[in-house]
Parts: sequence; C-alpha cells; structure tokens
Amino acid sequence: MVQNYSRELIYSRMLGIVSEQELHLLAEKTIAVPGCGGVGYTHAEALVRMGVGGVHIADFDTFGPENFNRQFGASIHTVGRKKADVLRERLLSINPALRLTQFDGVRPDNVDQFLSGVDVLCDALDYFVIEPRILLYRRAREIGIPAVIACPIGFGGTLHYFDPQSMSFEDYFSLTNDMDETQKLINFGIGLDPLRLHSSYLDSPKLDFTKQKVASVSSACLLATTLTSTFTLAKLLNRDMFFKPVPYVHQIDYMAGRFEQTLVSEGVTGLKSAMELQAPC
Repeated sequence: MVQNYSRELIYSRMLGIVSEQELHLLAEKTIAVPGCGGVGYTHAEALVRMGVGGVHIADFDTFGPENFNRQFGASIHTVGRKKADVLRERLLSINPALRLTQFDGVRPDNVDQFLSGVDVLCDALDYFVIEPRILLYRRAREIGIPAVIACPIGFGGTLHYFDPQSMSFEDYFSLTNDMDETQKLINFGIGLDPLRLHSSYLDSPKLDFTKQKVASVSSACLLATTLTSTFTLAKLLNRDMFFKPVPYVHQIDYMAGRFEQTLVSEGVTGLKSAMELQAPC
C-alpha cells in the first residue's frame, strides 16, 4: 500500500533555503534526464528530492556488476534490470505523485516527445553516446530549452551550460557532419576538460575508445550531480547564478584543490590550436 504523504510534509525541510512560493513553482516544473546510470540516476533523484514535480527519463541499458563502483542504482538486487525501470521505482518511492514519463532511449522519432513540456535538459548520457546527444542539444536549442552537462573527471567535475541564445553545442565542440564518430568523441573530450585540473595527480582518465570505457569514481559522479542539480534548481527558480553559459566552462577538482571558471571563446577549435602550438617540434 502506497502512503500518500502531502507535498507540504515531504518538502518541509527545504523551507528557509527556498520559499513556499518557490516550492509551489518547482511542483510545476519538468526536467529531462537522458541516461539513468553514473550521474543520471542521482541527477534525477536529487532534483525530485528538491521538489521538481515532473521528470522525463530515458535509458535502454541494464545494470551490471561493472557499475557497482559508481552507479547508485547498481546493486546485487538490480543486476540485469533496466536502469530506467530501477530509477522509475526509486523516484516514485520518494514522491508517488511525481509526473514521470519513461523512454527507452532517445531517437529522432521520440526526441520531440522526450523534450515536450521540459524546462531544463540535464544531460547524463554516457560519454560515448554522441549522435543522440547532438540530436538532443540541437532540438533543445530550436525550441528554447536550456541544457546542462556536468562530467566527472578524476576527483573533480566540469559544468557546461548551453543557453539557447549562447554558443551552440555543435559550435563549441566543433562538430561537423563530415566527421566520424571517433573524431566527434575526441572533440567532445577536449571541450569537456579544457583545463585538465586532474593532471597534477593523474596522467590520464584512461579513455578506451575500443571498449568504450572511461575510469570514474563515485565521489566524482556525486560531485557532477551537485553541480547539475544546483544549476538546475537555480535556473528553474530564475535565481541569479554564478554559472555562465558556454563558452564559459566551470571546473572543480578537490584533489587538486582548484575551482576555476574559464572562457573558451573559440571552443574546441581554439583549444586544439593551442595544443598544436604547445606540442614539441
């Protein structure tokens, strides 16, 4: 039997940080979270726990033991289960009145439905998923939806905010139709991590394009959720924000002891030119 707790009770401990009026406003807001694994699971949970009343989630993948180290929906009880199914149960157990729509991935034939009525797109797709990501950002920009991506790297994270009026996803990452998937992923990686704050203690985050794997730890995944959920809450409430849209990039690394906001004015094109100039002859 499902207990019908009032919204006022569920979110009463937020008052003082947000107002009653803001809580009512959050009830009417909807976020889209493509990807329900390493960061998407906690993105969605954090924002539902902060009062967001509607969520669209999408993922076709299942949990496995290789996810135990960092994906908070992964356990011995969920191996083999769809990530989106597990997340759906989790979110509805927090707020049974949640408006939740579940999708089996995002494709050209359902992207409009996935983004319908959405206030903020919280990108949580796997690093190696590039074409659906391009599709999502392109369509979100066309219909005026802001998008945010926070990527865990080492013991830190980066945040990129794409406003519909600022530099586009494809322009920032210098992505063109004539590039193959690997070229696009390389540009994506360069643009995600322009300052390489982890380089003081880590040679490489070990990107493996063949096996489509990258090293990550749970604390960095939670940090990425802190960045995304804080940004998203502020955006939904129309609060003044420290975060600026791309081409500004925000990076934090606790192991390196640094928090930086940097202007990448020419996007990946400029970053690659700088790398070429720094390369030894």
